[in-house]
Amino acid sequence: MMNTAAILRLTALLLALSCMPAGAQPAVPAPEVKPGTSQETVQSDISTREIAIQSNFTGIEILIFGSIDFSDSRTPGEGRYDVISVVRGPAEPIVLRKKERVAGIWVNGPAKTYGSVPGFYAVLSTRPFRAIASDATLKKLGIGLSDLDFGRYTMGDPEEQSFRSAMVRLREEKNLFQEDDDGVRFIGRSLFRATVALPVNVPTGRYTVDVYLFRDGEVVSKSQGSLEVTKAGIEAFLYQLAFLHPFLYGLLGVIIAVLAGLAGWFAFRRD
Repeated sequence: MMNTAAILRLTALLLALSCMPAGAQPAVPAPEVKPGTSQETVQSDISTREIAIQSNFTGIEILIFGSIDFSDSRTPGEGRYDVISVVRGPAEPIVLRKKERVAGIWVNGPAKTYGSVPGFYAVLSTRPFRAIASDATLKKLGIGLSDLDFGRYTMGDPEEQSFRSAMVRLREEKNLFQEDDDGVRFIGRSLFRATVALPVNVPTGRYTVDVYLFRDGEVVSKSQGSLEVTKAGIEAFLYQLAFLHPFLYGLLGVIIAVLAGLAGWFAFRRD
């Protein structure tokens, strides 16, 4: 037999259900989300997958855009999101030579070889990198010009550091190395975008586009894409001829020079 307390609880429950509108469902308490267990993921894409370099190529801007899925940015007290985007071109060995003046003439001096230098490198972020993550994290991910691995150990050696700094400076002057700590902009709570300018002298090959999502200094998600930069038209023909058939390329150059000379002689000869 039910006691008095149980009868009262049952009566209260029946009264509450009878007062609900028709078709309504009883409220279900929201699940409790523990701090640090959110499942944010970053989704990103780029505006083009292939860039063809022709005779009229003057550079191009590519758009990197994306969103944060399962974002809980409605609770800013728990931390903020940051996005860092890294565009990296194909790596190649580089020989850097130092000019020296000998008897009034500039000649090549000591040289350093770097085995793996990106042909293009750009990093963009929502704010300065050092304010987003620790130096150890940035170095591990290769984010920032100062943390790039060029295939040669340079720490602690002033001469090595001077060569490295000179190489970075020369590539920055050609817009092949870029850093922009305000290059990623949020649109609303979870959408973001960034633009990267590829210069006219951008090398060909496959480029990777890595987008990192940071929260409280830690990487919580990563998205990766790629694009292909190729030569097209007469540029592609001459490029392949020069590297695949250098003898024919040289012979063609001599023939063109001879024909140009003969044409000039016929055009400007005096009878």
